[in-house]
Amino acid sequence: MALQSRITQGRKFDQVRTGAAEIFLRDGFSGASVDDIARSARVSKATLYSYFPDKRLMFREVLRSTLDNAFQQLPFNPDQAGPAPEALAQVVADMSQWLLTEPRLHLHRVIIAEAARFPEDALTYDRTLNERIVAPLAQLIDSWIAGGEIRAHDTTMSARQLVGLLIGQLQHRALLDTTDPTPEEIQQTAGATASLFLAAYR
Repeated sequence: MALQSRITQGRKFDQVRTGAAEIFLRDGFSGASVDDIARSARVSKATLYSYFPDKRLMFREVLRSTLDNAFQQLPFNPDQAGPAPEALAQVVADMSQWLLTEPRLHLHRVIIAEAARFPEDALTYDRTLNERIVAPLAQLIDSWIAGGEIRAHDTTMSARQLVGLLIGQLQHRALLDTTDPTPEEIQQTAGATASLFLAAYR
């Protein structure tokens, strides 16, 4: 049965979903208690269950809505002007900042943690990343190829590699370390990542 068809919409639906998102993104699926969710949403458990008949359904709806919001806007200017090296450095710096802000950081953590329990949602996350971030980035790289600044290659693959490098260096570190990267460290990582890309494809 489709996810949305099992959810009851109502006056407090957004309030309940927002409260559930706060707890699920903080504690994950197993760590989130219905009591905590009800307190966060400021509703009774009976009201909670009137919208979502079970916890799994509530979690999946939180993932769906958070994913839509997190990837709603591009983290970089798709019409980035200027020579490829300078333009790429700015694009990578913008993406670096975007990856480290909420709700993307906690969403990434929860998706990884719950991939075995919710494989369909993990695939949706990966597909959304490809459609809304990797594909526009590949198109930007294509424009540099057309201008003769970057050599012809599989730009979907290289865009995916570029995003993966940033996720591995920044998001994973932020999730595993208790300290956030400093602005200087973010810029250094972004610059090194852009240089690595240019060394391979310029």
